Amino acid sequence: MPISQPGASSLIATLGSEAQVVTLTLDSLLARGARVTRVVVVHTAPGTDSIAASLARLRAAFTAPLYLPIEFETVELTGPAGPLKDVDSTAGAAAVFTTLYRVVRAEKLAGRQVHVSIAGGRKTMSVFGMAVAQMLFDEGDRLWHLVSQGRLLEEKRLHAEPGDTFSLIEIPVVLWSAVSPVLTDLSQVDDPFEAVQRQRALRLQESRDQARAFVLDGLTDAEQRVVELLVRESLSDQELAARLALSPRTVEQHLRSAYRKAAAHWALTEVNRTQLVRLLSLYYTLTPPPGGNTGNPA
Repeated sequence: MPISQPGASSLIATLGSEAQVVTLTLDSLLARGARVTRVVVVHTAPGTDSIAASLARLRAAFTAPLYLPIEFETVELTGPAGPLKDVDSTAGAAAVFTTLYRVVRAEKLAGRQVHVSIAGGRKTMSVFGMAVAQMLFDEGDRLWHLVSQGRLLEEKRLHAEPGDTFSLIEIPVVLWSAVSPVLTDLSQVDDPFEAVQRQRALRLQESRDQARAFVLDGLTDAEQRVVELLVRESLSDQELAARLALSPRTVEQHLRSAYRKAAAHWALTEVNRTQLVRLLSLYYTLTPPPGGNTGNPA
């Protein structure tokens, strides 16, 4: 499938023992029309011959005419105790998360579209690669996995030949925000763990604001009293009616109206009693009841 990218883009790839995961991904992207001008490879410390050999092969490949003038950079994973030879601890996982976040963030701040390949290295690197993509991607960015087979895999060749079989598979990414993260305050956050906390706080605030708009702008005063008591105390229709000095039929009518309005407000097919309570529980938890009680006769 052709890739429509008017601007320059970067390929960020995790690396294990097979250098071909980088070159095959790059070859496929270039063939699809991506304007890749930078390649950044994230890897563990070359303490094993396989990692060192992969890095050496890649450095040689990027000095060959095929990839000129693409910039090539390597980023070694480093933890509190120094370079990481493997990702086998909590500290190592944190280092992977932090490194991938900072590398992707730097490319986004530079104005480049980003391709991230998570085919190489430990599974931990793939998992945090997906997390970073969700945090920092916008609509123009892509997450990839590579599968090679047969002689191409066995011979560890950097480039495919006629008859070779490999697939570059796009991984769907559910974005955190419709607005590009580089346009928000996340552009100022260099720590992914802080970014996660900020995003959670933002999500909570957005959820509360949406619920507040529904309650104050969408419900009548009488509906508000019924809905608030329902959410705060999980009462039955009969109990709501007794507390609010209403008939059970009136309570049912108010709730049915609230369900219809909630479905329209949150763009849902329908909303039932349980769903309404879940949608509004955060809002009422963070909002003190007026005057210390929730019930006044309608």
